[in-house]
Amino acid sequence: MAFWLVAGGMTLAALAFVLARLVFPRRGSPHVEPREANLAALRSSRAELDRDLEAGLLSPTEHEAARDELALRAAEELDEGAAPVATRPAWAAAAAFAVIVPAAAFAFYAQVGSPDAIDSATAFRAVEGNLTAERLPALREQLAKHVADHPKDGRAWVLLARVSLAMDRFPEAEKAFEQAVKDRKVALDAAVWCDYADAAGLVQGGKLEGAPATLVAKALAIDPNHPQALEMAGSIAVERGDMAGAAKHWKALLAQMPEDLPQRAQLARAVEKVERLADSRS
Repeated sequence: MAFWLVAGGMTLAALAFVLARLVFPRRGSPHVEPREANLAALRSSRAELDRDLEAGLLSPTEHEAARDELALRAAEELDEGAAPVATRPAWAAAAAFAVIVPAAAFAFYAQVGSPDAIDSATAFRAVEGNLTAERLPALREQLAKHVADHPKDGRAWVLLARVSLAMDRFPEAEKAFEQAVKDRKVALDAAVWCDYADAAGLVQGGKLEGAPATLVAKALAIDPNHPQALEMAGSIAVERGDMAGAAKHWKALLAQMPEDLPQRAQLARAVEKVERLADSRS
C-alpha cells in the first residue's frame, strides 16, 4: 500500500506540473518588430529618393509625393504598438494528458514492475551472516511465510524452491517452482525452467524423460544457447538413445566454454563418445 501511495503521489505531482501549464498558460511575449532594421530601410529609401531628385529621375512634385508616402509607411510600421500574443487554455490536450499518461504508466509498470519486490528486498533481514547449511531451514521457513503472505511474488517462490532443492526437499521444490513460473516475468527466465526441470527429475529418481524434458524444452525456447539447458537437453537425448541429438546439444555447449575450463575436457570426451555411438548405429 505504501508503494502505491508514493507512486500515486508522484504521478499526481507530475500531472499537476504539466496540466498547470496547459490549463493556465503564461501570457505570451509581445511580438517585437525589428525596429532598428525598419528605420535603416526607411532611411535608405529616403536617401534613394533624394538621389533620384538630384539626378533628374524625379520631379520635385513626384519627389514630394514619394516622401509623403514614405512618411505614412514609417508612421504605420514604427508607431504601431507591440501586442502580446494571445494564448488560450489547451483543454483538449490537458484532458488527454490527464487520462493517457497515468494509464500508460501503470500499464507499463504492470508489465515490467513488481511491487512485491520491495517486500522481497526486506523480507529476509532477520537471516544475517553467511548462509550455511545449518541456516537453510531458518531461511526456508521465512521464505515460506513470505510467500504465504505474498503469493504473487514470483522471485520469492524461486528462492523458496532453490532452498528446498538445496535441502533435498525435492517435492516441495517442484511445487514452489510450479508457483514461481506463474509469474510472467519469472517465466521468461530460462534458468528457472532448468532448475524446475532438475527438481522434477529428482522427484522421479533422477530421470529427465517426461515432464522434466518438457521444462527443458521451454528453457531452450527462451534461450537456445542457455548452458544448463543445453547440458540437460544432451542428457535427455542420451536417455532416449538419441546419441546424435546429445552430440548436437553438447557441442553447442562446448563452443561456449573457455579453453582453460577443467569441465571442458570432460565434456569433449563425452561428445566424442556419443558421436562414436551415433556413428556405430548409423
